[in-house]
Amino acid sequence: MVPFDDAPQEMNIPHDGYPVADKYGHYEYDKDVPLKDLQAKFKQAFGSDDLQLDKRVVYVHGVPADLKLPSSVAGNVMSYDAHTTLPIAAGEIKLAH
Repeated sequence: MVPFDDAPQEMNIPHDGYPVADKYGHYEYDKDVPLKDLQAKFKQAFGSDDLQLDKRVVYVHGVPADLKLPSSVAGNVMSYDAHTTLPIAAGEIKLAH
């Protein structure tokens, strides 16, 4: 619903500007996001500016393009193949105390 890219508040989901892990598979994402801008785009897309982060999860997608995937793996979205769209991790969003 909200992309973890260089401008999440724009909610421009299908594009080629997503971050990529290093050769060891490590990646750290830290981004300040203008909340009012994100809420406005969220409302435009989903009819409400209530992000309900306590009910959301994070999905990480993508595997190396040279990884051989079994024929049972599907997931083409627009011009993006399963190497890009395949979910590889998920996590719950929790409020830090």
